[in-house]
Amino acid sequence: MNRALTAILLSTALGSLSCANRGMHAPGDGGTSGAGATGGRGGAGAAGRGGGGGTAPGGTGGGPTGTAGASGTTGAAGNCNTAVDAGPSSGGACGAMFNFESGVQGATIGTGMAFTMVKQSGAFTFCGSGALAITAMFSGSMGSTTKGEIVLNLPSAPLDLTGKTITVHVAADPGCSQNLNLSMVLNTQAGPIYFNPDFPILNVTNVWKTGSTTVGAVNGSTTALAISLQVTSPNNYTGTIYVDEIDVR
Repeated sequence: MNRALTAILLSTALGSLSCANRGMHAPGDGGTSGAGATGGRGGAGAAGRGGGGGTAPGGTGGGPTGTAGASGTTGAAGNCNTAVDAGPSSGGACGAMFNFESGVQGATIGTGMAFTMVKQSGAFTFCGSGALAITAMFSGSMGSTTKGEIVLNLPSAPLDLTGKTITVHVAADPGCSQNLNLSMVLNTQAGPIYFNPDFPILNVTNVWKTGSTTVGAVNGSTTALAISLQVTSPNNYTGTIYVDEIDVR
């Protein structure tokens, strides 16, 4: 009986071993080579993984990562030296009392030391082909070098300007100063007349700005002599200040 049992167990073990070896190959045993997988395509991320192979060489690995896209061009920063805006009324008839079409019209440098020259220029105008161009070189934070003045004598002065409106257009190049301010003062036989809050024109830039005020019935309004344009800058502004179309109506 023991011999029979032994025979049965031996037969069962051989059968199990036979089932385990079906479809299996020992290392080095000649099986069918696995087909080489196609290499993964290079992408924007990691390289593609090579395909698994049998005894044949494995698939070629994916290419290197994709080339990064070129950086976009950064938009140009604001340019302080951009040409002064021609203004809404460039060209056509320029009928202001002081239009600077034929010269400086008697404009002179007054008090202060910041203005070094005044001339007529056609480079940048609010209207027509001429404007007053003032070369400015401010320095320091106080005193006469932080101020400049242009005086324009009124024709046929003294004049009664009571109820009249005075308009001034101003720009500057370069135009990035945050402390370039223009005030307009009326010189009369009775003394100066100041106009607040209509003036000063604050933060003169390379875009034309307009200031306008009406002369009230005050002491001196009937004996006006000259218009005084006074510019201040406490931060060392250097450049050209343009004034155009100063009108009295």
